[in-house]
Amino acid sequence: MVVVFKGVKPRPENPAAPRCPAFTVLEILVALALIALLTTLLLPSLAKGKARARRSQSIHNQQQISIAFREYLQDHRGEYPRIRGFAGAGGKRGDFASQARTRKPEPEVVAIFGADTPPEERPLNQYISNREVFHDPADAGGTSFRVSSCFDAFGTSYLPQMGEDQFRVKRVLGSRTDTPGSYGWRSLRETELSNPVNKIIQGDWNWPYDQQDSWHGDHGEAGHVMLYADGHVSYFVFPDTAVMLKWMTPPHRRDAQGRAELNAKGDPVIDEEKFRSLSPEPFRSTAGEPARYIDTGFLWW
Repeated sequence: MVVVFKGVKPRPENPAAPRCPAFTVLEILVALALIALLTTLLLPSLAKGKARARRSQSIHNQQQISIAFREYLQDHRGEYPRIRGFAGAGGKRGDFASQARTRKPEPEVVAIFGADTPPEERPLNQYISNREVFHDPADAGGTSFRVSSCFDAFGTSYLPQMGEDQFRVKRVLGSRTDTPGSYGWRSLRETELSNPVNKIIQGDWNWPYDQQDSWHGDHGEAGHVMLYADGHVSYFVFPDTAVMLKWMTPPHRRDAQGRAELNAKGDPVIDEEKFRSLSPEPFRSTAGEPARYIDTGFLWW
């Protein structure tokens, strides 16, 4: 029965008009399964794409920092900066206490990290106005305090080699808190560089560690974005953390009293024979090819 309202004509049915096809439950389930499969296949590619983008941004950030180092060297007769605390090269004032998740850092620890160094005392800031340059996009924090963000905790995501030799990397920046005139207080000079292409200046904060401490590492490898003395920045894979820990401090030649021998400049003299012996044979080559970080004369980055 068709109900006709006054003044309104009923619309005739059109038998030729297309009807929306009905989907069975099975067809809907198959479609959902296909969508889930495609999502599973695409997610790793999307994740890799995001990781590559973060690594590219990290390289770009450190390239800007490299330019700042170059300008500083030009203004200071080829001598690298002397800073207060590991984070004191550039960036903002950090908030270490609020970022630490394991325990609250003591004031002297905050000073060692340089987290409380004000921006005006961070020498590279006079060459970089945008503090975000010191913020790595992959910054997931770290250290024994398990800070959630190195940039927020220390004021920078990048760690230069400061004050001492570690992990076969010679110190670059002097420490303002060391004894004036000492090795740790003095900064490296450009004239002391024997191989700028291979000389590490800094890297993302957790270098050279692997696993969860590697922000940019593939599959947990000890991969980090590193800045070198010639100005180039690249992704570099260190040996495993177990090996790097053996290289944490260099072996020095010592006298009969056990004191480190010093050269004419007052720097500790390295026991080169022992230094080379600490390079286990498996880490001299990778897949049959000489490793990038080991050669017959390898001593330092």
